[in-house]
Amino acid sequence: MSIRVNHSENGHPDGAPQQVEYPAIFHFRVITEASSAAEPELTVVLAAYRVIEPLAASRASSSGRYCAYSVSIELQTPDELRTLDAALKRVPGVRMVL
Repeated sequence: MSIRVNHSENGHPDGAPQQVEYPAIFHFRVITEASSAAEPELTVVLAAYRVIEPLAASRASSSGRYCAYSVSIELQTPDELRTLDAALKRVPGVRMVL
């Protein structure tokens, strides 16, 4: 037996766009250069938000060049999400926010 599902371009079987209801909890992964010591500045940025799961170093890359941090935050609006994303990306040494 096989199951076939036709997905629209947005990945949903019914073609409906994905909606986020706020407030919502978002889980972020922040990739930094290992040599940057970005953690204190990330903590300062996150202090303005309702942190559900605190910033935690999760692992370094196999070459030791990058570090990954995870954090969960409750956000109230899409604008707050965009503001946080931009603030995290401005921290020196941050390479990627997922």
